[in-house]
Amino acid sequence: MTNSKEIIKAYNLSLNFLATRSRSIKEIEGNLRKKKFNDEIISKIILLLEDKGFVDDYKFALEFVTTREKIRPKSKFALRYELRKKGISDLIIDKAVCDIDEYQSALAAIDKKLSTWLHLDKQKIKTKMMNFLKNRGFNWEICIATYEKTSNGFNEKEDDK
Repeated sequence: MTNSKEIIKAYNLSLNFLATRSRSIKEIEGNLRKKKFNDEIISKIILLLEDKGFVDDYKFALEFVTTREKIRPKSKFALRYELRKKGISDLIIDKAVCDIDEYQSALAAIDKKLSTWLHLDKQKIKTKMMNFLKNRGFNWEICIATYEKTSNGFNEKEDDK
């Protein structure tokens, strides 16, 4: 039988862990394992947190994708990779990333960088842009389309779409 003091301690640690941002179930389990709690206590804490609505992998995935799109846009591929690392199932990931327009994400990702590259020649800008977008997980077609859109006028904003 598990000690109720241990359960209370694990629950409070989990609430503190959740206080800074939403977490996936896998992240909470990992944090509790790191604190040397056994699997029985971890399972009870996860069920309790789910029952109280403090943890939900679907909500977490949606928040994660929304935040990423606003702060540091990435491709669907890169987002899928990050969410898998956080223990989110493929079904939930598919639902979370289904509405992402990768072309718009690439334009948003490159928007802040363009002003720092304007002093460079066109070929260097193209190289930097392609590398930057590839590092964010965008495929070649998206990289080329983004470059073509921005190369006509590096200070133009995306108005259509």
